Amino acid sequence: MAATPVFNITIPQATDFSQVLTKKNPDGSAVNLTGFTAQATLKKFPSSKIPISFSVGINSIAGEVAIGLTPGQTIPLNPGRYNYDVILTSSTGEVSRMVEGMAMITAGITTNF
Repeated sequence: MAATPVFNITIPQATDFSQVLTKKNPDGSAVNLTGFTAQATLKKFPSSKIPISFSVGINSIAGEVAIGLTPGQTIPLNPGRYNYDVILTSSTGEVSRMVEGMAMITAGITTNF
């Protein structure tokens, strides 16, 4: 079993956030994600009871998973380190972690909308 890739992200508080992640084969080609579903979650600590769910979109042929948060989701986040991961489920029900990492929330100055 291959190790889960680690990819750290930065999320500016009080803004829209989006990131496109690509699932690749060992030869570097994109994995076809046809039939897959994905979910992505952000938590302050892995044991936190209150997760923040990213919106998720899949570009199957390109092997891309796009994750996003709205300003309404990022405003209440306290600046600092969080944990996130992206989970893929195949059409046969096989579950795998596509990527995991730290998410650094950077403080917003203008947050009153």
